[in-house]
Amino acid sequence: MSFNSVNPYCLERIVALAETKDVIAAEDIFDDSGIKLWAKGGRVSRELQQKLLKRKLMHPLEVALTVEDAVNFSSVVDDALLLIEKDALLARIAGSREAQALLQTMRKLMLPSSVCLLLTATREKHRSNFDHNLYTMLVSLGIGVKLQISDADARTLLIAALLHDLGEMYINPEYLRSPHRLTPKDWKYVAAHPTIGRMLIREMTKLPEAVADCVALHHERLDGSGYPNHVRGNTPNRLGAWLAVADSAAAIIARGGSGCSSRVSLAMRIVPEEFDRDAVSVVLTALHGWPDDVSGSDTAGCVERAQKAMARMDSALQAAASASKLQQDTFTKQVLSEVTAVLGNVHKSVHATGIVSGQLDSLIDDPHVQTEINQVIREVEWRLRNMARNIYLRAESQTGSRAMTALADVIAALDFEA
Repeated sequence: MSFNSVNPYCLERIVALAETKDVIAAEDIFDDSGIKLWAKGGRVSRELQQKLLKRKLMHPLEVALTVEDAVNFSSVVDDALLLIEKDALLARIAGSREAQALLQTMRKLMLPSSVCLLLTATREKHRSNFDHNLYTMLVSLGIGVKLQISDADARTLLIAALLHDLGEMYINPEYLRSPHRLTPKDWKYVAAHPTIGRMLIREMTKLPEAVADCVALHHERLDGSGYPNHVRGNTPNRLGAWLAVADSAAAIIARGGSGCSSRVSLAMRIVPEEFDRDAVSVVLTALHGWPDDVSGSDTAGCVERAQKAMARMDSALQAAASASKLQQDTFTKQVLSEVTAVLGNVHKSVHATGIVSGQLDSLIDDPHVQTEINQVIREVEWRLRNMARNIYLRAESQTGSRAMTALADVIAALDFEA
């Protein structure tokens, strides 16, 4: 991907922003042959959009534009403090005096104009996405303070948390907001956003390389089950592992609803090998004792769904075992070995709950038990589908169709409707 070729999805978002805010060229805009397309001071418009879509530019468009009332770190701090006031659960993680004092020191941080533009488009047109960035930044803040982060690392972590999903600006919104469950083939477009975000930071800003590294790692998992590069084990940049915890917890907290604290706890604990344990401990300690309300939880058919998910997991394990016996390809055998290990961890975690053991028959009418079962099985269903997507990504990365063919049955077993 080259940012000198204008991305149509990002451009559409910028033009949509220009319909409510003045988005202005801060410099002359030239194509790659030196022809001036738009003069300094000119406002972004649909006319400019048509010109830009047909040309490659001398420099990325994003660095040439400014926007009125742009997001800056001072406004980010103000918005973040309002969220802490509004969300008591979030305040448990990031509401301490130490956390808020550290947050206040970030007001004078300077953000590059390109990311200010993209953040402003997100704030104005996709407020829930912008708030997710703030939630992630605040959970990261709470983790960092408890783990005695240095000032330099705090700046890196909070900036990365604020920018971690900017790569989504360059992805077709039909994939991001599809009313239908994405297939593994479709998911590959969404899975590219950490890589795009890293490229954006490297090519359009002078932010530290550690910021780009954190952004690239925020969907990776320590057991190799994440994406897009399936990084295993502790990385040289531990801040990226903390950001992965913060992003996952923030997504659940921002959605709210009954059982929110329990859902965070479950997501962090169901496969202990996934996340940085110190960061998880900070989050779970902060949420400990929160009185979750389970009323109104959708628990219909939860035991049947649990049994169905376990059956599909068994099918995937059998498919992986069968495929391994026939494989000579080193890459495919490695993927199958890793899949078997991750599935084994999930399988073990579900069995530990007693959901499928028949031990819950006498308690199944208890709404708290039903809610717990429902939370576990929803988490498992999501993880199995996500595993199918990631296996597909890895298979597709290989030349030829041998890996995809060998892994097809495993993918099919994991990618199922609840």
